[in-house]
Amino acid sequence: MAQQPKLMIPGPVDVWDETLEALGQKVRSNFTEEWRPIQEETIGYLKQIFQTENDLFLLTSAGSGAVETGVASLFSRGEEVLVVSNGAFALRAIEILKAYDCEVIEVENEWGCAADLDQVEASLKQHPDVAGIVVVANETSTGVRNPAKELAEMAHARDIPILVDAISGMGGYDLPVDRWELDILCTSSNKALETPPGLGFISVSERAWEVIDRKEAAGGRGWYYNLSNWKQYRSQGRYAPTTMATSMIMGLRASLKRIIEVETLEGHWARYAWAQKAVREGLRNIGFEMLAPDDVASFTVTTVCKHPTMAHEQEVREYLAAKHNFTVSGTMRKTEGQAFRVSHMGRSSSKEYLIPFLLGIEAFLREEKGIDVPLGASLVGLEMPGY
Repeated sequence: MAQQPKLMIPGPVDVWDETLEALGQKVRSNFTEEWRPIQEETIGYLKQIFQTENDLFLLTSAGSGAVETGVASLFSRGEEVLVVSNGAFALRAIEILKAYDCEVIEVENEWGCAADLDQVEASLKQHPDVAGIVVVANETSTGVRNPAKELAEMAHARDIPILVDAISGMGGYDLPVDRWELDILCTSSNKALETPPGLGFISVSERAWEVIDRKEAAGGRGWYYNLSNWKQYRSQGRYAPTTMATSMIMGLRASLKRIIEVETLEGHWARYAWAQKAVREGLRNIGFEMLAPDDVASFTVTTVCKHPTMAHEQEVREYLAAKHNFTVSGTMRKTEGQAFRVSHMGRSSSKEYLIPFLLGIEAFLREEKGIDVPLGASLVGLEMPGY
């Protein structure tokens, strides 16, 4: 049997053995009393990672389903919604908003740079009737962190909510929902929570509920992607309006238990910060440049500009797949062909993956480009305690 490729892509990620074992357990029903403590423990772990006491829901969906749930519940047809746009997933948020007939106020920033707060402030002044702000906290397409805290402060100064897409951010760094007053925050299982794809999560603040409840009274809010409906079922003692993906939740619980009880949340963040440093310093030392500046660089994914000797970033991805069994992502839309993306989530944020990956990049430069790269030159960032 052919060896499975090692995933160094920004989702899905390779997960740990205890998660895989939990996924293989007997199928459970979420309609039994046996399920209740499992669900409660899982939600409890999630709330610790979100750092929130807000309501939190588990959806059977991709992360984009959680974002759509937030949009469908929070905004109405014809309302102006400001979107911080500096990457492909901001453009996806715009697509979702337009699907619900919202009027999008797009504040564009250069891809690879964080949101320009002065531009956002100017746009808010120009559009005083904006109903809310939408931002991608960690833009997966470029490897950039956006200033979610400051954007939330701007929103609340105008008494409007903020919706945060934290799909590739939550769990990867300190993103405190309650302290930063993030009204709607969405994420998914298959990134820094180190679980296979299939689950979306959404937390809802009291400020957001006030808006949602007011708009629910007007009707036309849909059914599954309607937080009011989820709230109603929760009030009846049910966790969801439908059958839940219980096997996926068992895997999730095992992963969260590892993060909270074994690694600790701070330790989890530290591993991701260590892996980010290892990738950025290592690749920089052998002649690559990163798209995002260090001060706003993602802790979960690094976008690497193609080497000056490369015509297309696909060269290195094809080499790594053929010779070293690593799968790495290309980039999207505006940066397509110009850079590749390296995940440091799940098992890819360990020496088990990072050392052979970095040595594989070195080998590419030697074998394919004729560059005399000293063996181990890419390992300079691994000097901190390993994981």
